[in-house]
Amino acid sequence: MSELDFGIFKEFWNGHPNHLPLMGLHNDNDEPKEWNLNKSLERLDLICDNNSEELIIKGIHNLLRNENWRPHLVGILASFKISPEEQKKLIPNFWARLEKGSWISPQILSVLSIIDVEFELKGKGILDNGFRVSYSPMEMIEHHSARGPEGSKGASEKVINSINALLENKDDDFGWKGNLTQLIKSKRFKINTKHYEV
Repeated sequence: MSELDFGIFKEFWNGHPNHLPLMGLHNDNDEPKEWNLNKSLERLDLICDNNSEELIIKGIHNLLRNENWRPHLVGILASFKISPEEQKKLIPNFWARLEKGSWISPQILSVLSIIDVEFELKGKGILDNGFRVSYSPMEMIEHHSARGPEGSKGASEKVINSINALLENKDDDFGWKGNLTQLIKSKRFKINTKHYEV
């Protein structure tokens, strides 16, 4: 990952790939003791509980600006730690990130389907008119590491397929949205208390 300033979230990575358990949001039987879903959620809680909303928001913006998908995953989940009003202000940033490309576009779209009241309208517009991911120039090796193996065409199709699945209420991306909802309902993933029930 590039050394872009992640603000308070730079502490999320402590030499371990703490973003990986957030990919599926479920516990694995063979998960390492050093890093796992519980520890990743605890680290996110610790950071957000000990910093102001202003710093959390600034950090989320920095995470989303990065071309690497790993910070995006932390950023979209951290958005549930701020007030619903401030979270709604991030919606354009999430859509913009999709246009610039992210390997975790299904997860970003899952969050948008929860927080963006216009998701269905926007989603149907994309299904009718298409969607194009526009990657900025990057060396192939760096691109593969930061963005995954997909080119612009594959990444665009991934967005469209994810929107279609979400609009049809299919639990897309190995049940990620369903897992997120369960974590919130069970209070394993703490969200800002002002949020309405998911």
